[in-house]
Amino acid sequence: MHDAVPKTAQPAQGVQAGRSFAVPISTSQFSCVGERSGNQDAIGYHLDERNACFVVSDGVGGNAGGELASRIAVDTALNTFVDSPSLAADSLQRCVTSANDAILAKQRELTDQSRMSATFVSLFVDRDTNQACWAHVGDSRLYWFRRGALMQRTEDHSLSERSGDAAASQHGGERLVKTNLLYRALGARATAEATLATPQRLADGDAFLLCTDGLWQLISQPVMERSLQLADSAEEWLALLRRAAEAKADAARDNYSALAVWVGFPQQVTLAGAV
Repeated sequence: MHDAVPKTAQPAQGVQAGRSFAVPISTSQFSCVGERSGNQDAIGYHLDERNACFVVSDGVGGNAGGELASRIAVDTALNTFVDSPSLAADSLQRCVTSANDAILAKQRELTDQSRMSATFVSLFVDRDTNQACWAHVGDSRLYWFRRGALMQRTEDHSLSERSGDAAASQHGGERLVKTNLLYRALGARATAEATLATPQRLADGDAFLLCTDGLWQLISQPVMERSLQLADSAEEWLALLRRAAEAKADAARDNYSALAVWVGFPQQVTLAGAV
């Protein structure tokens, strides 16, 4: 079952006096229920001529209200960024803090959902300076690719990642710690401490993947890279990833969602790099 279809934001056209052309950005997304009865994943983005913000959130399993918590996290963070777009660390932390405060306020309002919480991962882009940075809380991830190869990914705020168990399991080892044991999540504490990346200069052909743990547990990094090298658009990249995830859907007990962001024309740069 699927509750979202890929969407694409067209690159802004034109130029204003005294400004260079905004870096072209295209995006696509999907969200699948898996074997769950409902979907606790939420996705959202804002894209204009100067700035962009992309957010993915996942309700923490086992607590009532996860679907609401993730939606609040996405909407609040986007609204906070749009009101005051900036890549400054305090501005990005404000987006996370506002989302956390909004979830806590809803907890007080709905006593039967007083323990609802959510993960959070976001990408922020300044299209005037061609810079990007990102923030995350929990185990929803951001992957940054350049020329079809992984440059960096976020580190989960989970006990398995902290112990090094996550890396071991990707090489065929057995997990010693449950993957869903988080030590950071929005709504879990009065304050939310996000991990913030330093601003990075974007290059033509950069590609980002924001996804929930339901997806990265199904798809390995090499599959993400190979799919990117074969794709001709953000939509096609996600279609390949979705197909790979659905091939393992029988084993999937969790929702799995992804948001792809392409900067410039990765299909040209990636193919050149691969050759």
